[in-house]
Amino acid sequence: MLDSILLKKLQELRNKINSEIYIISGYRCEKHNASVGGVKNSQHLRGKAADIHARNYLLGNLLEAAENIGFGGIGTYLTKGFLHLDVRKGRARWTE
Repeated sequence: MLDSILLKKLQELRNKINSEIYIISGYRCEKHNASVGGVKNSQHLRGKAADIHARNYLLGNLLEAAENIGFGGIGTYLTKGFLHLDVRKGRARWTE
């Protein structure tokens, strides 16, 4: 259910950092998206987003690598320790 472009970019990120990437959340149905507080137009609903972390890899360094890969949307969730990455058209950046 995940978009092939998203999967390609996640693999590119994994190769770049030379570390496993853990997907916390990928595709979400509307019911689950609502239950976790996702926005109504979430990229997760389209299979175009993943919330990820990499064990033993600093979030700031992961963010920098993701920026270089060219994800459309990047959200940084410092207190929860993960990045939201998506392949939307256009560019969006935010921090929780």
